[in-house]
Amino acid sequence: MFVSCGHSFGGLMLRRVINMSRCTLCNAEIEAGSLVPNYALRAAASAVKNEDDRRLFHNATLRKRRKEIGDHADFHEETTRVDDIHIHNILMVTESTNETLRIGENGDIAAADGLHRGVQYPFAVNEKVVIKGNRRTQEKFVGKEAIITSQCLNGWYLLEIIGSGESVRLQYRSLRKILNSEAIEDRCASHPIQNSSSQ
Repeated sequence: MFVSCGHSFGGLMLRRVINMSRCTLCNAEIEAGSLVPNYALRAAASAVKNEDDRRLFHNATLRKRRKEIGDHADFHEETTRVDDIHIHNILMVTESTNETLRIGENGDIAAADGLHRGVQYPFAVNEKVVIKGNRRTQEKFVGKEAIITSQCLNGWYLLEIIGSGESVRLQYRSLRKILNSEAIEDRCASHPIQNSSSQ
C-alpha cells in the first residue's frame, strides 16, 4: 500500500506504519484513511510467486519421472522436450549397482537422477586405466597404463604411470577403463611363453 508520503509498505511494516501514524522511512505524518493499493507491486509479487510455484511443480514432476525411469531395467530410449528442442538420451541400468546412467550424445555418462557422480567420478581408486589424453595431455603419457591413486575435485584423478612410476593429474575425460580382455591380452604379450624343453 502507498501511504500519503509516497512510500510503499506491506505486511508487518504496513501495520507498524499505521500503528505509529508515521512513515518509517521519512518520518512524515500518515493518515490511515489515505492508503492507496500498490497494484504494480502486487502484480510483480504475484508473478514471482507463480514462477516459483511453476518451478517447484516442474522439479517435482522431474523427480517423479526420474524415479519411474529408475524402476525400469535394461536399455531403453527417452526423448525429452526442452523449449522445442528434442534431446535424445539412452538410459542404462547397471546390474551391479542398480543405478540408472544416462549416456549422452557425446558419450558422457551421467546418473539419471541429475547428480553428476557417474560423469565426474566414473573410476575407482586403485583401478587400472589407459590414458587416452586430449590436446593438453603430454604426449609421453598418451597410451600409457596407469593406476588411480586418489580422486581429486571436479572429476580429476591422481594417477601413477605403470612402469615409470611418474605421477600425473588428469580429468576423467582423458581416461579409459581397461576391459578384462585387454588386460589378459596385455599380460600375454608382456610374458612370452618360454620353451622349457632341453635341447
